[in-house]
This record gives sequence, structure tokens and C-alpha cells, in this order.
Amino acid sequence: MPELPEVEHYRQILLSLVSKGSKQQQKKSVQLEFGPPPLPTKRFPSQQTIRLINEGNYNITNVLRKGKVLCVVLEKRTGTTTDMATITEDADITGNEATILLTFHMGMTGRLSTPNHIPRLESLSAEFSYPPPHTHLIINSPNGQQACFSDPRRFGSVFVHSFSFDGQSTVDEECIPTFQELAPDALTASIQASNADIVSKLINQKKGIKAILLDQRQVISGVGNWVADEVLYRSTLHPDQSFLTVSEATKLLSEIQHVLSTAVKCLNDGEEFPEQWLFHCRWRGGGNSGTNSKDFYGKIICFVKSGGRSSAIVPSVQKKVARKVLAADIGATECKKKKKKNAIKTGTPAKKRKR
Repeated sequence: MPELPEVEHYRQILLSLVSKGSKQQQKKSVQLEFGPPPLPTKRFPSQQTIRLINEGNYNITNVLRKGKVLCVVLEKRTGTTTDMATITEDADITGNEATILLTFHMGMTGRLSTPNHIPRLESLSAEFSYPPPHTHLIINSPNGQQACFSDPRRFGSVFVHSFSFDGQSTVDEECIPTFQELAPDALTASIQASNADIVSKLINQKKGIKAILLDQRQVISGVGNWVADEVLYRSTLHPDQSFLTVSEATKLLSEIQHVLSTAVKCLNDGEEFPEQWLFHCRWRGGGNSGTNSKDFYGKIICFVKSGGRSSAIVPSVQKKVARKVLAADIGATECKKKKKKNAIKTGTPAKKRKR
């Protein structure tokens, strides 16, 4: 399943379709076309909506991302209108909107490709023909660039939204409907490892940490199964660990930033992920509990169910710690023990308990 690094890579691919110059200078518009059948019957624009976009003279002005969702911003060229008499009930737009938002949810196997670059997915066999099999939508930019959205398992979706600026000068993630339901973007939120707001939401939670990371609406968005396994491995945290301490949460956030930024750079540069990563070992045997995979350092990898997903862990370093009190209380108890120990060393008499 594409996660934040892959989806950010798709965003970089789509940026090549952004139109250059002012609206007055643009003489051609973006054209969308369906791929060969079978096409998704749900969670996808109707033929009428596609026709209205093509006839409405729109161009791509930006491509935004939050978590694992992409948004293509289409802005209307000046001096063009659509005949309202040609619009039917199944249309999501009129074709006269100044701005239209095209959002992509990748699902299990969705990806965006160009004639010169077909991204590889671990969940799909290597495929180098263009357009790839199960292509559902082709985007033709007036600058001669093309990209297509393919999705063999058809769990992905493409939604069209009309947009009203309401006094805003530009489109940002705060005003995109499909972005509003998501927690802060994991890459953006983790840039500052000491982000107090994110850390406070990760600590003292009864729910297992992996389940928290996979919930796209709770703390951060964009982390999926393989990223969660990687950052928990690097943080030496068991996926079912609950009641994280501040130091554990801070370390985890730092690892999220490192893994995401490194993965994005590797994908954009066409390089493999670092050889020490669990990523290269977790796919062996298909994640079955009976496999004998080992990490880069020769430690045994096991597969457990956590957060509703198959999770690769290294039991020798990722040990679940039983905690019956909140992490904050643990810190307070440790502090008291340290003070008592220092008092004994210095000969300072401990305070007597009041009767």
C-alpha cells in the first residue's frame, strides 16, 4: 500500500504537469480521459464531470499532499464559460467554477505514472509498460506532459470538489475537504522532534502505539504499515506498547521524521532505502509467522498482529513493558527514588513521615 513517502513521490511526478505562465498567457487547457475498461463505478468522477472539466478550460496550478492523500488544483482560464443547458444530474460540478479540486486516494495499489517513470510498489509485480494495466484516468497537460492513475485492486478513489475561496488568495490544506478530516501531516509535524503538541498526544495512551500511528485522524497522518514497523523498530518499541513516556514519544517522533524524509529522498533520487532498514527483510515469506527472516544485524524477525495489521518486529530489541500506571507517574516515581538514593549517599536524613 502506498504510504506517505510513495505519495509524496507521486506529488513530485504530478508537479511536471503544472502550467507555467499567467492565465492570460495559457492558450491550452488540461484534458482528462478514462483508461480502458473496467473502470471503478464508485468513488470516481462520472463521464459528465470529466467532460465539464475538459470543456471548462482548466489548468493545473498546484499539487498538494496531506498524509496519503493528493490534491490537484485546477484553475479556470480567464474568459471561458460552460453552457449550463448541457449539464446533467450526475455531474459534480458545473464547469464554471473558478477553481476545482481533484483529490486522489491511493487505496491498496493506486499509483501515478508517466511515460518515462513507472514507480515500483512492493504489493505489485514489476510492470514497465505504459500506461500500466488497470489505468483508470489519464491526465494530459497543455505543456505536453502526461500522467496516469492506475489501481489494479480498485480500492483507490478520485473525488472532484468545487472550491470557493471565501476571501482566501490561495488554496491550502486547511480549505480542502478531504484534508480537513486528517490529523497533521506526519512529515511536516515531525520536522521538529520536540514538537510538544504531538508528543503530548503520543504519551499516556492506553491504546497500543502502532494502532495510534495507523489511525490517520488521531495524532498524525501518512504513516502506514511498513513505515510504522520501521520507526517502531528503530525506536525499540513493541507495536502494542502503551503509556509511552515523554522520552519514548520524543524519540519516536524523531525516528518518524528520519524515516519519512530519508524515504522521500531515496524515491525521488531513484535509490534503494538504506540497507540497515527492516523494510528489506519484512517482505520475505509474505509476513507469515513461520518465516525465519533476520534483520541486517542477524536478529530474528517475528510477525505479530497489531493495530489490525501484520507487524514485523525483532523481539530481542522490541520488548513490551507492562505498565499499570501512567508514564508521567512512572517518571515521578523514578524521580523520588533518585532523590532518596542521593540522600543516602550524602548522609542527608530522609524526611520523617507525618503521623
